[in-house]
Parts: sequence; C-alpha cells; structure tokens
Amino acid sequence: MTTHATSLLLTSVLLAVAAATFPPRLALARDDVPPELQDKSNPIALDKRQVRYFTRQYKGKCARCHGRDGNGTGKEGSDQEFPPANFTDADYMNSRSDGQLFYQIKMGGGERCAMPAFGPDSDHGWSEEKIWQMVSFVRRFSGHFDP
Repeated sequence: MTTHATSLLLTSVLLAVAAATFPPRLALARDDVPPELQDKSNPIALDKRQVRYFTRQYKGKCARCHGRDGNGTGKEGSDQEFPPANFTDADYMNSRSDGQLFYQIKMGGGERCAMPAFGPDSDHGWSEEKIWQMVSFVRRFSGHFDP
C-alpha cells in the first residue's frame, strides 16, 4: 500500500471514530433538561386558528435563525457555534421529547447557543401554555400534525 493510500485510510478511520464518538452538535444545544420534562408529552394540540397565530409568531421570532421553512438555515443562525435545530429533520425531531423542546424554548440556549429564552421570566414572557403550543407548531415541520 502506498503512503498516500495509507494516509487516506487512516484519515477515514479517524473520521469514522470521531463521528461515532461525538454526538451531533445539535444534540448538545441543551443538556440540562430536568428529569420531570425528559419524557413529558405535550398536553396541548393546536386548532386551525392557533396554527395561523403560531405561523406569525414563528416567522417573527424564530425564522431568522431556524429558517422560514424550519430547516435550520435562517440568516442569523449560520454563524453560530451550535446551529439552530432543523425542524424538518424527522430523525432529529423524533429524537427529542416534547419536554426537551419545551425546556429549550422556555430557557433558551444557555451558554451553548444564541437562542433567547421565551419563558414567563424572560423578556418574551410566554406562558407555559404558549410554549407548549409552540412545541406543537414546530413539530409540524417534520410531519407531525395535531389530531
């Protein structure tokens, strides 16, 4: 085997080990979700009027980072160390519980990403009910629709 081929093989092996060892950066945005929220299911579904309302809320508050279509490619999200979640990625969204999404919206990104907090004690002052409604809304990007 040539030196170049050996070098390519070694690089490939190291990249594979690194990919298997380190989780995707999106999974690292918030790792301090309280145990009582880890597996909590969303208690709220949206009706058509609420979907229209949250479409406007999303466009005004979330799209600049998460992208207009929820794909994580908003203009203000591209330079962040931990890029915004891609809500259209069904695998990613299925790996997140409603409680995890709720906590991320409520508390923001913390030290790891630029997402602001939206909870009752934040500058946005959203109620917990409104946060659960936004969780229902962002789930829609990956094909989950309320009954």
